[in-house]
Amino acid sequence: MKTGHQARDCQSAGTPLCYNCGESGHISRDCTGERKEKSCYKCNQVGHISRDCPTAPAEGAGPECYKCGKAGHISRNCPEGGFQSSSRGGFQQRDTQGKTCYTCGGFGHMSRDCNQGSKCYNCGNSGHISRECPEERKEKACYKCNEVGHISRDCPQQA
Repeated sequence: MKTGHQARDCQSAGTPLCYNCGESGHISRDCTGERKEKSCYKCNQVGHISRDCPTAPAEGAGPECYKCGKAGHISRNCPEGGFQSSSRGGFQQRDTQGKTCYTCGGFGHMSRDCNQGSKCYNCGNSGHISRECPEERKEKACYKCNEVGHISRDCPQQA
């Protein structure tokens, strides 16, 4: 894995896959296809989401962890730790050595394990977030076309 660039600019990320239509080249947020009703992650039925699932878990089982698949805890409290979501679903082991933290920009740990304050996306300093930044706002580039002056939801080059 290479450091020094943002995920949206990653050359090795592959083509995105839409969770709505299943086609490659865009993500569900940008899908122009008819919105499909989402199904429950626990029982695969439509009409409700997992937290409202009528399929009761086994007595005393508790919630199911999305990282390890075991019952009794949720992913942020997973005792197995060191896992990450994959873009194709499921989880894979994560090697944190050499990784960049999205919170502080440091190496060797992930954001969830960070004990530093967040860095401002505008000026790069710690202690505040971009909407509270005392420095003049830098113009952001659109994620879709990389041009300045608008953000992706307002992009004139809608795909």
